[in-house]
Amino acid sequence: MISEKAKAPSTPDTRGSSGQRASGWIKRKIASAAARLASRNPATDLIVNLVFTLLPFRALLALTVIYKHKTKRSDLDKHFVFFCGYRIRTHFDWVVNGPLAKRYFNEVFLLLILSGYNKEALSQFPRINWRHCEDYFVDGLERLMQPLLSGYSMEILAQIHSIEWEGLSDRARKHFAELVKLMLEHRNFDYEERIFAGKQLHDGILESAPVQQYTPLFFKNKELIQALTSELELTGAAETLVSLEAEGQYWESFPRDHPQRHVLADINLFYAYRHLMLRTYHNGEGHLVSTLYKKSLQTQKQLRRSLPAPSPKLKNILDGLGIDLPDVKLLSPDWSALIGHNGHLHVHLMMREIGWWKGSPLLLAYKNRIANKPFLSLFSEICPTLTLGENVSDDVWHELASLTPFLGESHQAFAFEDGRAMYWNDAGGAAVNQWDAEGRGFPLRDIYDRRLLSDDSPETMLAELRQKWGMTPTDWYVCLHMRDASTRGETVGAGESIRNTTFENYISAVRYITDQGGWVIRMGGSKAPALPPMDRVIDYARSPDQMAKMDIHLVRKARMFVGTTSGFAYVASNFGIPTAMVNAISSVGLLWSVDTRFALKPIHTRDGRMLSQREATSERWRWAYPTHESLARAGLTVSENSPDEILETVKEVFALTAGHSTPPNSALIETWRAAVTIPGFYGSAMPSTYFLEKYRKEFFADVTAGHCSFDQVMSLR
Repeated sequence: MISEKAKAPSTPDTRGSSGQRASGWIKRKIASAAARLASRNPATDLIVNLVFTLLPFRALLALTVIYKHKTKRSDLDKHFVFFCGYRIRTHFDWVVNGPLAKRYFNEVFLLLILSGYNKEALSQFPRINWRHCEDYFVDGLERLMQPLLSGYSMEILAQIHSIEWEGLSDRARKHFAELVKLMLEHRNFDYEERIFAGKQLHDGILESAPVQQYTPLFFKNKELIQALTSELELTGAAETLVSLEAEGQYWESFPRDHPQRHVLADINLFYAYRHLMLRTYHNGEGHLVSTLYKKSLQTQKQLRRSLPAPSPKLKNILDGLGIDLPDVKLLSPDWSALIGHNGHLHVHLMMREIGWWKGSPLLLAYKNRIANKPFLSLFSEICPTLTLGENVSDDVWHELASLTPFLGESHQAFAFEDGRAMYWNDAGGAAVNQWDAEGRGFPLRDIYDRRLLSDDSPETMLAELRQKWGMTPTDWYVCLHMRDASTRGETVGAGESIRNTTFENYISAVRYITDQGGWVIRMGGSKAPALPPMDRVIDYARSPDQMAKMDIHLVRKARMFVGTTSGFAYVASNFGIPTAMVNAISSVGLLWSVDTRFALKPIHTRDGRMLSQREATSERWRWAYPTHESLARAGLTVSENSPDEILETVKEVFALTAGHSTPPNSALIETWRAAVTIPGFYGSAMPSTYFLEKYRKEFFADVTAGHCSFDQVMSLR
């Protein structure tokens, strides 16, 4: 087979010869003549038109390219496009492989774009000289990128790893940084999302289309669809493809002659698996996530064989951290954007400590998209963090981010060394369970307490707030957090607002705490609904005193925490604060620490039957409640905990703070453990004894085989 290099027309090596001197003289004359011709007046326009009419194609390309390179002007571009653009295809091999392209590739690349050869230009993308991106070149790139940013973007998004970020001008970096942001925000397929949303207007059933129907209708690259259909064994997808083609469907594709076409295809496949993991989870098909992740890892393993070498600046930073690029486990800004995700990060690092994964974690963060900077700063001792605009240059940060398909760690799924894969939170709950069983303590709490010894400003601030609120220095308090729609901009009754709660059912528990001599400090966002005036209750979330540093310190110094299945609760878990988790609901594992007791939101079928504990964590049912929509499709309803359930759970944790607790190996708890189908699903936490007793018939209705029935258990107590 003849190589691509062999196909290029050979040129004699005339270095040092009279031929080279003649060539240089010709180029100087062309540039000089071109400068004169570019003077804008009718006479020169006529001459330029004559030149472009009479000279052969190769001479005109040389004239335009050298003029553009020497003058940085675009005076001849329109003439070239009009007179020569349509002839590029005939001379394409010479255009991209000839002597002009070898010396002035950026200028040749621009003329391809201006002449409408965008696909062909993208096939040459890796050859761009990024250290010579003058404004006129960026202008041309903008012309190429605008339709890609607003339309199908994968052709260029799959190539951002080949950019020399250090050499980019500020203008060029800004445009490519937008692409990186799209990718990090899981918006690679915005174009496809818009088209699919349009289809849903005509066929509402598509909103909940299963993966085998969704895949061929959503993606616009036929080869990608065929790969997904084969790898995932999607029944019916091939028939849908045939039907779409019969309707005249246009398919996007990567350039056939791209030198890294197989890499681009694998990157596209990697992003498609990542997209489908999110789609299936929210669509009630979460049981597919582990399979999708295994396929994603196989694709990433293939991609790592083509991992680009780091730039000198990136290598210098990695050397300073004692990390080799192939060992990097790249953590996206998603791990730092929400405080609950910070809690996930802590557990992910715990998994490494107990030997569940190997490698060197490296966290990327946006300066203005960190949920709580004081809390995230605790990780600096156990996970290097590169924050854009703070401790790393733009070019190095984006270079690393562009390597996500090669090095990125999933925040949605986890794979063990033996090949098993599961939803990340399921693995996280099991990791917390093992960590606590081994008595490994609370690393973030230890780091925080050490820092307090050298900087006690949080203590000083808390003392001032105590005085302002009317608390004495010795008064104890409880932190209360309730997930609400206003803080997250959610619509009540839609999406993940299924996890939200209202204050009314908490009133008895709040009064119990204050009756014991304590205070209740309400945590949360400033948009949270206001609490009614109550004695010894501080609506800190809505007060002007609210600040990131104090959010963390208040939890650290609380006697106990009352929360729900919301990310802020993980601050308490990470610090080992005794916690009452109420109104809890989750399709996936929970990272609750050992001193946590919980009460679940009751879930009922259409006929009014409450799901048992075994059913609630089963593959059949648990994927039904990530959202209100998936819950409705499964024919289920959910209700909040009643006042008595919240009160009694709080009482149990309050007793825990006084040294009294339910025996962890009681018959009641053992029966509950037998009913949980996923080991460690609730981390190290245990359910409220009151909650178990109240729902004993429903919750343990199917716990019989190999275990005592609930009535037998109760007879043993």
